[in-house]
Amino acid sequence: MTPRRRATGSSHVVLIGAGHTHLEVVRQAPQLARAGVDLTLVAPDTFVYSGLASAVVTGTAAMSEATVEVARLARRNGVAHVRCRAEAVDPRARRVTAVSGDTIDYDVLSVNIGSVAAVGSMDVAVDVDAVKPFERLTAIRALIDTADASGLVVSVVGGGATGVELAGHLQQRFGRRAAIHLFERGPSLLANFPPGAQAATLRRFRRRGVTVHLDTPVCRLTTHGLDTGRRWHAHDVAVLATGLVAHPDVERMGLGGHDGIPVDETLQHVSYDDIYAVGDCAHRVDAPLPKIGVYAVRQGPVLVESLLARRRGDALPRFAAADHVLQIVDLGDGTAVAARGRRWFAGRLPRVVKRRIDRRWLDRYRC
Repeated sequence: MTPRRRATGSSHVVLIGAGHTHLEVVRQAPQLARAGVDLTLVAPDTFVYSGLASAVVTGTAAMSEATVEVARLARRNGVAHVRCRAEAVDPRARRVTAVSGDTIDYDVLSVNIGSVAAVGSMDVAVDVDAVKPFERLTAIRALIDTADASGLVVSVVGGGATGVELAGHLQQRFGRRAAIHLFERGPSLLANFPPGAQAATLRRFRRRGVTVHLDTPVCRLTTHGLDTGRRWHAHDVAVLATGLVAHPDVERMGLGGHDGIPVDETLQHVSYDDIYAVGDCAHRVDAPLPKIGVYAVRQGPVLVESLLARRRGDALPRFAAADHVLQIVDLGDGTAVAARGRRWFAGRLPRVVKRRIDRRWLDRYRC
């Protein structure tokens, strides 16, 4: 790719969404202000941390443990805050329209609105709950809290990190009183983990009584049951926890498509030098990244430095994704499975490490 031209920068930056990356930008707002960069954040009042989503859903963690008060963080750091979602972006006029009706002109725009569960060719009833977007967490929690565990049948669709965590936490909460079924269309759980970690997770789940259905794509999913094409499986509670795709607002705003907002190594939109996209809603056209929170976290300092570089007229930094990152999946019973590259470890220690990382990261953004 041809190198990006040096950007001379500008004074007003609008941030759409309060994801992992933008929380760091808001935290660094005083430094940016000293360099002549003013921020406006267009986002709801709170942020729910994905690393604790399954624990919140199943009641093993309180919502407050996984929540950052975005409004308070913005106020503390002198960031103007429009407390709603963005509805439209006009790249030519450099203007954002919020659902509240507010219009905000920008010199630079950054989008960090996350992802939703991928449906693909599956026929999913509109009343089926999904782990993402996180606005649905409260509804799923209420459904589980009011369910009679005796004889309860729960279907979790998706055998990636989110589905595995959710199934593990549900089994821990209900024990053998409920039947937990985990459906995965592929041949293994945790497809991007080493084979040994996959096998160990499967063994642990089977010992605990979780019924794992591998090589079982779901054709149709409703609140009462699901169709695998071979049989109908009835359930009392269903949760969609499949892989992730960019939030549909990306397409609604005309900035990208199903994969996300197309960006290059500088995190800039391939067609607009004054628009950035980060986290799960971004699609690196040169080197696509998995939609996992660690990349969004690591993009925070890069975006801050890029905004400062624009003011100085310097070359913009590039985001270099590590070949191997640490991934830890909480299995709900006080243990976790961790992997980095080909190395993996399962037991109580990874869970302790995960909770320590989660707590340290969240505390950074709490007042």
